[in-house]
Amino acid sequence: MLSNNPLSEISEGATKGVLEWSLEKISTFIKRLMNKELGFIGEPKTIELVREQYRSGEAKFYKGYISDKDVLFLVKMGLTLRKLEELNQEERRINLRDKIFKKYSIEGLHIAEFVQNNTLNKYVGILLDELNSIEKLKEEIGEILRNIEKYTLFVQGTDQKKELVKNIEIKIRANSPRIFIIVGVKSAAKIVSECTNLFKEIMKEYEFQSWSDGKKEVLFFRRVLKKI
Repeated sequence: MLSNNPLSEISEGATKGVLEWSLEKISTFIKRLMNKELGFIGEPKTIELVREQYRSGEAKFYKGYISDKDVLFLVKMGLTLRKLEELNQEERRINLRDKIFKKYSIEGLHIAEFVQNNTLNKYVGILLDELNSIEKLKEEIGEILRNIEKYTLFVQGTDQKKELVKNIEIKIRANSPRIFIIVGVKSAAKIVSECTNLFKEIMKEYEFQSWSDGKKEVLFFRRVLKKI
């Protein structure tokens, strides 16, 4: 028997089809996209750990403040590196670190390590002391992550003091950063600690803060505005 309202039935059928597609396939579609995004990692256990970080409170927080998808992805990679460090999964951490470097170069790796070492959280804490606008906070977070090489120096355990001082002088003169950050981990932490007074001498116009947990040494230099 023909319906009195065939157009209505067609519409209802189309709607039902869309809903069924959504319920049955959208989850699979999202997983497929995620698998493609994470495929470069290669190791299933690490991929699953990355997915766990997607659901973390920290990842959700930064999702609200970082609009650049590539940068946000590297933040999640940093959270995964930190988790692997906490789990004492050193081989897996080094493997993921190498994969990030290969795919995203040194800038991408430094963004991830900036998160791994809790430096981004400390940096945001400094910003919250002086900013009163969410939009300005978003701008500042995006600026430092997109230009990580301008505003940070990642010290290596093999770096020489003279070269470090020279590199910092170059970065300060070239970029005149409002906040400059120096990071040293493990053997590099000792070098940073030993050079702190040299760095202070270079950046006399900056206020100084430091954070250390024994294995990491992070120095924050914030430019002081001159009173007119």
